[in-house]
Amino acid sequence: MPTIGQVDDAVRAVLAGLRRAPRPDRRSSGVFAGRLLGQRQVEGLGEEIREIRIAPNTVITPIARDLLKRRGILIRWVSERLAARIGEWGFVLEDGAVMADALRRSLLAAEGGWHDLGDELIEAAHWVSAEDGRGAVVFSEQGSVACWLASQVPGVRSAAAGDADGVARAVEHLGVNLLVLEPAGHSIPSLLHCVKVFRKSGAPECPDWIDGGTGDANRRGDRPRDLLSAAPERAESAIFGGRPDVSGGDHRGLSRARGGAGRVR
Repeated sequence: MPTIGQVDDAVRAVLAGLRRAPRPDRRSSGVFAGRLLGQRQVEGLGEEIREIRIAPNTVITPIARDLLKRRGILIRWVSERLAARIGEWGFVLEDGAVMADALRRSLLAAEGGWHDLGDELIEAAHWVSAEDGRGAVVFSEQGSVACWLASQVPGVRSAAAGDADGVARAVEHLGVNLLVLEPAGHSIPSLLHCVKVFRKSGAPECPDWIDGGTGDANRRGDRPRDLLSAAPERAESAIFGGRPDVSGGDHRGLSRARGGAGRVR
């Protein structure tokens, strides 16, 4: 039977390996939005490219196709919009969001075009997940709640950010396709700058580490950083004075539209 010291050394070795693990290479996928893909274009692809996305109307010459095959580069046919990485963008202004009218006018007048998705977060989440390359910004007074609700819709990668740097990190590491911003305490120019950073990288793209799946190794309790096999819901509820319902959470503070019992006074 291993000693406590041996177990500790094994855990430290695993954690060290995780820290040294390289970040996912998001350059492994190339994009070609032109009408003719020939030998010269294929030769210009970087050595790291393992897949190339091409629009349906693009013609691939026989020489180019043979070169792609010899280099082991897969061809992935995507829509014209995705090939150009233009993306499709929408926004939601929830009820009670400050500066709602001014934000709506600014976004509708902005270059690139925006879809006004109304004031329903869940509808926006389903709109995002219905097609690849879509992204939405949700302006909410309860950013963390909005982020959690949106994440319940399959295909949505939601994140709440407080500034442009946070937005950039969410785009780089998560490929966020539903961004939640809290207008309170921010100026319209700062909010619009966050939106600009969100769109800067083009159509939202799911990163490789999510595409590859997490598998059984990522189950709660199986990872070195998880010290408990299950969340201590009873203890947490007692600390905060909440009473967990049958689903394991205290929803009393949520509005009725979000499945709660309304505000407790």
